[in-house]
Amino acid sequence: MIPINIWLVEDDAGYRRNLRLSLDREEHITCSCVFPSCIEFFEALQEDVPPDVVLMDLGLPGMSGLEGIRRLAQEFPDVAVVVLTVFKDKEKVLQALDAGAAGYLLKESTGPEIVQGLQQVFFGGSALSPSVAKIVVEELRKPSPAEDFKLSRREVEVLEKLAEGLAVKEIAAALDISIGTAGFHLTNIYKKLQVQSQTGAVAKALRSGII
Repeated sequence: MIPINIWLVEDDAGYRRNLRLSLDREEHITCSCVFPSCIEFFEALQEDVPPDVVLMDLGLPGMSGLEGIRRLAQEFPDVAVVVLTVFKDKEKVLQALDAGAAGYLLKESTGPEIVQGLQQVFFGGSALSPSVAKIVVEELRKPSPAEDFKLSRREVEVLEKLAEGLAVKEIAAALDISIGTAGFHLTNIYKKLQVQSQTGAVAKALRSGII
C-alpha cells in the first residue's frame, strides 16, 4: 500500500488529538502535521513539503475552511482537500465542492470511513458522506435554466450584456462579434424565451435564473 501523508486543520483540540491518533494507527497513513487554523497551516506550507491530502474543518478561526480551500486550489493545486465538518447543509456542501474540495465527510463518520475517504481522494477519486452524496445527486439532476430554454452559451452571454444595459452595438463590441450577429442572437433569444423586447428578455431571464 502506498503511504499517504496527511495534514489536519482542526480547531477542536480534543477531536484533533483523537483523530490524529486514529489515523496514525493505520500502517499506510501518517498524519504528520496538525494545525488549529488555516493561518498556521499556510505558514507551514511555505516552509515544508506539501502533504498528499489535507483534512480540513470549515468552521475555523481567522480564515474559514472555505477560504482555505480556495487559496489552496490557487497556490497548491496538486494538494487534495477533504472537508471534515459538522455542517451538512446544502449551501456549505456546494460551496466547498465548488471551491475545489475533493471530498466532504461529516464528523459523524467512523474512523474506517474517514480512512476510506482519504484513500479514494489520494487515488484521484472523491469521498462524500451518504447524506452529502444525496445533496450532490439532487443538484446534478436539476436541469440548468439555460438548458430548459435551449439557450446557447453565446446567447446567455448576450443576455448578460443586455442586463448590464448595453445596446446591440455595445454588445457586439464587448463580445467581439458583428452587430448583425448580435442582432441574430437577440432574435433567437426572443423566440426561445417567448418575449417581444429586450426588457422582456432580461426580466424573464432574471426570473428564471438564467442570469
